[in-house]
Amino acid sequence: MFLEARGIVKAFGAFRAVDGADLDVGEGEIIGLIGPNGAGKSTFFNCLAGDAEPTAGTIRFLDQDITNATPEAHARLGMARTFQVPVTFEDMTVRDNVMVGAFLRHPGRTGAMRKAEEVLAFTGLSPLADSPARSLGTPGRKRLEIARALATEPRLLLLDEALAGLTPAEVRLAIELVRRIKGLGITIVIVEHIMEVILSLAERAVVFHQGKVIAQGAPRSVVDDPAVIAAYLGHHMKRVRM
Repeated sequence: MFLEARGIVKAFGAFRAVDGADLDVGEGEIIGLIGPNGAGKSTFFNCLAGDAEPTAGTIRFLDQDITNATPEAHARLGMARTFQVPVTFEDMTVRDNVMVGAFLRHPGRTGAMRKAEEVLAFTGLSPLADSPARSLGTPGRKRLEIARALATEPRLLLLDEALAGLTPAEVRLAIELVRRIKGLGITIVIVEHIMEVILSLAERAVVFHQGKVIAQGAPRSVVDDPAVIAAYLGHHMKRVRM
């Protein structure tokens, strides 16, 4: 299995934010993690990324145990992530921000710059390459985070609400970018509140509620699951239409 999580528990004192969650991800898949606020999906996501250490359970990536590995070790193994609130180097240019990621595989400045230019072109950020990161709006910041992650040449990309806060038109552009990223052969796990995004992108949706996985499967089937309707969509909402 490309990525495998078994029996993941993340406790804060007596409270279990994640309570025995499992996940299997095959190479080349796009998996969506969904659930109401406080369901545990983001905490679980942070455990996968190495930014939170599980209280119990195991995580394996590319046949290696990464349960307690550092974020740096995750990155070197081929895992990259974005954050709900974009984290950029404000006073650096867009190009230099992307080069920070590129230095992981290309320690020389020339090689890192070449990789950064390639990623900037792929993500549509080339016209903004010389602009300071602080000048970007929300869509640009989110795209810059994705670009910096891609510059590390990941095999697995973890997207944490990368489309939140965008207008419908911006969401459509972001969906197209994610599809093109998959076309590069990169596996994607995405945490997202916008159900239309999951329906458009994910081949499988995994639903969290009170720290547990309560359903998983094809997104359109999951939408109709009574447990999901009750826990996530609300009793008044039977279906999400595109």
